[in-house]
Formats: sequence, structure tokens, C-alpha cells
Amino acid sequence: MKTQFNVFLSAVMFLTRLPVGRWVHYNAEHLAQSSIYFPLVGALVGAIAVGALSLSLLLIPVLPAVLISMIATILATGALHEDGFADCADGFGGGFETERVLEIMKDSRLGTYGAIALWISLSLKAALLYEITSRDALLCAGALISGHTLGRFSSLVLIYRYPYVRKTASKSKSVMNGLSSPRLAIAMIYTLIITATSLLEQALLPLGFAALATGFAGRYFNRRIGGITGDTLGAASQFVELSVYLGILIQSNFLTTISLLWKSF
Repeated sequence: MKTQFNVFLSAVMFLTRLPVGRWVHYNAEHLAQSSIYFPLVGALVGAIAVGALSLSLLLIPVLPAVLISMIATILATGALHEDGFADCADGFGGGFETERVLEIMKDSRLGTYGAIALWISLSLKAALLYEITSRDALLCAGALISGHTLGRFSSLVLIYRYPYVRKTASKSKSVMNGLSSPRLAIAMIYTLIITATSLLEQALLPLGFAALATGFAGRYFNRRIGGITGDTLGAASQFVELSVYLGILIQSNFLTTISLLWKSF
């Protein structure tokens, strides 16, 4: 039991900047096993976002409360996935051959494509969360938890399905080597339970959107560079998270329309 707790903390340490205790140190074996807990770490980050949003709504209007919630998740994760999203935009936007794309993605400097993509991503996220919160704050809480959970699970699907294309060793490659079919299945069960309990009857369309976004991202990365990198996993996580929020908003609009039509008869 203690070993599994340390494995979970390894996942927390890998995906976030949250303090895990001075007694927890980097352990390659624990990190290789930690993929099973990625959805739970996503739910934890989502819970932090919910807490920040809930407290902010007591004092300020919806839009700034949503922005504070987003800032809380960025601080919690160290902008890990946003950084990957921006690097991918720079790489795929500025390079054509695989080696050039990978070279640009490895550059720590933020380019034009990355800056624009990051602005679009954050703006779209703020707009979607604002609309959801304005309609139903409780639904937004479920959206945040499920969005972050599904985003992290998408990384596991891509890790399982596609090869790692960088030749140099990395922590992402350690996770890839440790991801087995049973671990992926257990992580999927965690993901489905968390999504179903956080969204209840509104879970179906977001799950479908997340699956489509994951499939699209994987095919695109594989076509462009022949597989995945750590940056592409971060980009996919952001893409899936946005797709979940979009699915929730579309479904909410649809259910509202159906309800109004039903009442009109």
C-alpha cells in the first residue's frame, strides 16, 4: 500500500508542481508505474480549479473568477501542458521535416505560432468556462474535474498507441515503457468513474468529444512526426480539455432547447 502511495506521489510530482513531501524523491521505477494514476492527478488539479472558482465566486463576478481558476491550475501544474501546446504550435507551424519540427519544439523560446496558439487556447478556455459557469456553477465544477481528468487520460492513450520519436531518454519515455494494457484499463476505469460522477447525465457528449479529440491528435502527430513526444502529450491534453468543455456547452444548449420546446406544448 505504501509503495502504491509513493507511485501516486510520483505521478503528482511528474504532472504538477504540488508539494509531495521531502521524503519523496525521483524514482524511475515508481515513475514507470505511475501512469495508472494520471487521471486521478487530473481530477486533483480539477478540484483545485473548482476550489479557486468557488471561493472567487463568493467575492467577484464570473469572468474574473474563471480567470483566477485558470491561474490556479497553471500554478499547480507549472504550465506543463500549456508549454507543450505552445511548443507544438511552434514546431508544427514552423517546420516541415520531422527533424526540424523536433528541433523547434525543443527550443525553449516562445515563437509567433506558439504565442498565438497559447492566446487562442487560453481565451477559448476562459470563454467556454465563463458560459458554463454563467448557466450552472455546479456543472462547471463537473466540467473542470472531468476536463482535467480526460486530458491526462488522453496522454495514456497516445503513449500506448504511438511510438516515442525522440532518441534521447526522458521521463516521458520512462512512463511509456511502464504503461501496460492492464494499467491502461484501470486508468480508463478511473477516468470513466470520475467523469460519470462529476457530470452525471451530461457525461456522454463530452466523453465522445474527448475520444474524437484524442484520436485526431494522435493521427496528426503520427502523420507529421511519426509518433509522439512529451510536448505532444501536453498539447493533446489541452486539446482534449477544450473539447470536453465544448461538448458540455453544446449538450447544455441542446438540453435547454429540448426543455423549452417540451414546455411549449
